[in-house]
Amino acid sequence: MQKTHSPLPEKFKTTLPPKEIIELMPRQLLQEFGAFIFSASKNEIKIAALDPENSTLKDFIAERFTDKISWFQATQEDIDFILQNYKRDFKEEILALTEIETGNTTNIVELGDLIIEYALKEKASDIHIEPTRNDVVVRFRIDGILHTMVVLPKEIHAALIARFKILSNLRIDEFRLPQDGRIELENKTSTSLRVSTAPTLYGEKIAMRILDDTHKDISIEHLGFSKEQADILLRNAEKPFGMIVASGPTGSGKTTTLYSLLNLLKKDGINISTLEDPIEYALDGANQIQINTRINLSFASGLRSLLRQDPDVIMIGEIRDSETALMAADAALTGHIVFTTVHTNDAPSVLTRFIEMDVEDFMVVSVVNLVVGQRLVRKVCEHCAKLQKLEPVILKKIEERKDIMQILEKMKVSLSDLKDKTFNTGQGCEACLDTGYLGRVGMFELLELNKEIHDMVLEHASPEKIKDTAEASGFKDMTTDGLEKVFAGITTFEEVLRTTRNT
Repeated sequence: MQKTHSPLPEKFKTTLPPKEIIELMPRQLLQEFGAFIFSASKNEIKIAALDPENSTLKDFIAERFTDKISWFQATQEDIDFILQNYKRDFKEEILALTEIETGNTTNIVELGDLIIEYALKEKASDIHIEPTRNDVVVRFRIDGILHTMVVLPKEIHAALIARFKILSNLRIDEFRLPQDGRIELENKTSTSLRVSTAPTLYGEKIAMRILDDTHKDISIEHLGFSKEQADILLRNAEKPFGMIVASGPTGSGKTTTLYSLLNLLKKDGINISTLEDPIEYALDGANQIQINTRINLSFASGLRSLLRQDPDVIMIGEIRDSETALMAADAALTGHIVFTTVHTNDAPSVLTRFIEMDVEDFMVVSVVNLVVGQRLVRKVCEHCAKLQKLEPVILKKIEERKDIMQILEKMKVSLSDLKDKTFNTGQGCEACLDTGYLGRVGMFELLELNKEIHDMVLEHASPEKIKDTAEASGFKDMTTDGLEKVFAGITTFEEVLRTTRNT
């Protein structure tokens, strides 16, 4: 007959036991057996478990504790509450796994899994495993900035790299050449890692880009477009043919902007097809094709085949060469809606970049409807934000930026006004890793091609002259958009200074 146990006291169904009490027992038992300690006195330890009679669990506890053990019955809801609210010290857990004692080996499988789990918890976009002369440094890119998260002993480097290579289906005996692979995470069907290895002076380095669309909100509003900018986007996205181009450096959110437009257009009567490298999000209602240069599936060859698939809307992940540029322009001219990206510093430069890629000037003005230039800036952490005046060093940097001073003059804001004004500033807290920032938002500039811009392109005017002409028609550059977000309390002057150039 099954022995009955008293249920977990009601208090602990809504209140966490003290951290030092929970940590008396390894977290693995909480995950594997649904068991945790909720009370520990001098003579008695109280444990709640889904199955208090589990022999493996009881044997482990008997070996670890000599005190009196009292068992209580836990429900799955009790275990879920602890798992969701108990804040893990990932760094401590990782370091514990790397303690190599005589006769024991490091649990490399668990260590690799824990590093990935840590990165997902911190919402990192990239994981870097970097060997140095004496250590292995693990860094995460969070909100665009690399942070050192933990330093591991050099002895585990080879085994840890081999573990990630195995997961990526890469050759573990190849150390001299770079390799590329992919990890599909178990039980996380929408999360994968794009893996790249590189031989360095002190051993192989691994960089892993996290492709996770589980919680991605790619609505236009969430990305940071103002209502005026959103209206311009929608107006051009709904045109029957033509091209919308997103520009900016790597990691500036260009692809996410295009996904937000595809999301708006997808419906039963439209065939949406994409060419991507890599496929960053799985988009319902779209036919997504992964570029693979090893089998000669490039953007150009893929687009050539795609045009035979009767598409209405085409997204080209990036235009890198003349052949792709000419085919994309031709597709936009022959009745297709084309979304794509080009690497330039600003929106006006896209128009001259197309001409440099052998697209005729008359073709450029005929097919390009809109260019979106963008950067990503970090948002002030809402958990620790306070109003405070600008530091003198920031005021000096603002004063040195001629372009920013000109924008502030147009906004009727003087340097003395800035000295007296308070701005939303993150103080640093646990939620933001003491950076004062949490999450990112876009700074945008939207260049619509009107008659004046057409004439400038046909005259092969410089990007600077095109920008001056556009500003006369109401064009606002991304620095202006960034400053408006500073005054709205969304980001800071430091971020705008960091992500824009002095012009």
